[in-house]
Amino acid sequence: MDLRLVMVETAYIDYLRSDPRLTHVYDNKEITAKFGRKYLGIVLAIRDFNYFVPLSSEKPTDFDIDGSIRKDIIPIIRIISKNVYGNPELKGTIRFSSMIPVPKNSIIPYDIAKENDPDYKILVEKEYAFIRANKERICKNAQVLYSQRTKDDAFYVGKNKPNYLASTIDFLYAEKKCLEYKPEE
Repeated sequence: MDLRLVMVETAYIDYLRSDPRLTHVYDNKEITAKFGRKYLGIVLAIRDFNYFVPLSSEKPTDFDIDGSIRKDIIPIIRIISKNVYGNPELKGTIRFSSMIPVPKNSIIPYDIAKENDPDYKILVEKEYAFIRANKERICKNAQVLYSQRTKDDAFYVGKNKPNYLASTIDFLYAEKKCLEYKPEE
């Protein structure tokens, strides 16, 4: 499977975000994205759906108290590249807990070569190089989180349910909403 960089139509994002059960869907921020980070992600297949896994900028929570980059966890892979001195640098994150099923006609291909902002273009090229080099791990994390989140609560009786599932999108409900989506003509 080739993971490709894409964006998602704002109308679809707004549709999902209007539902109170989908509060963890990231905002497309289309108006401000022209001068900042775009709402980019990768698409991968889970069951019969195209899932958009968003990329996100680094956050203070991505670092330990000593300033070192935190280790990856199932819902978050940190995108790391080496700087000119060979030291690791955090470029962003892949947020599986906010991945959403997307209708094929709401997926917008993103062409790095057409990026006008040279600094942003360099950042995206580094992120995409990381994604290509870590394709199997990315697909595995997506599948593991999907499996964990879609298990019935009865499965976790007597077991420790991972805390991060509370802030993970309800994938089965999002799939239902995806199938119900009717784009305006």
